[in-house]
Amino acid sequence: MISILLAFAAATSTPSPAPALKTIVTVKSTPFCNSLGQHYNAAAGPMLANDRDLDRINVQLMNFDDMFHHPDYQIRYSDTRVALMKYVSEIVKSLPAMQREINQLRTGESLTTDKAEAAQLHQVAEKMQLAYNKQHQLATDLSGVIQSMMDYRPPADLDISQEELAEAGMPQEMRSVKSYLRFDGQRDVLAQAEDAAANLAIDLASTHCLEQK
Repeated sequence: MISILLAFAAATSTPSPAPALKTIVTVKSTPFCNSLGQHYNAAAGPMLANDRDLDRINVQLMNFDDMFHHPDYQIRYSDTRVALMKYVSEIVKSLPAMQREINQLRTGESLTTDKAEAAQLHQVAEKMQLAYNKQHQLATDLSGVIQSMMDYRPPADLDISQEELAEAGMPQEMRSVKSYLRFDGQRDVLAQAEDAAANLAIDLASTHCLEQK
């Protein structure tokens, strides 16, 4: 028997503690049901971990937009760049294995002759793919911001205002990073796809794979 272990929580604007994992539904040991439980869980686990990194990245982006209002802006700039590099790197490293698991989840359609089961599994895989694509896009966009931070050198002193500093050569994407990335909007799309995938997976397991007591 394999269990569907994970449900996605909506993305938040502040870091949240890792949710406790719990068994939502236990599924029968058939090739189709085993594939659903195994590959959904294997893709959902790192996806949920990436959401927690995106929570932390959100804090760093808010700090970035405020840093030039502080006298220690150069230290803040360096610290923010290092933190972003760490969190984005963790997301990027998780992506190939996650994509493989989603691909394997999709191949489960061939393990059943029930067209309804196959169609529902297809929907689960499609929603997981959409969530994956959004995490990939965010990681790519954030990598571009990090590269811009590597290329840009803050001025030696900050006797001028933030507005004047922007006119002095700060790249457009670094004046309000969250706005430039459409960060909150992208995370909303991500959360919706994750929630839909979880609900579809639980419904599929409950309808077709529920272990009889």
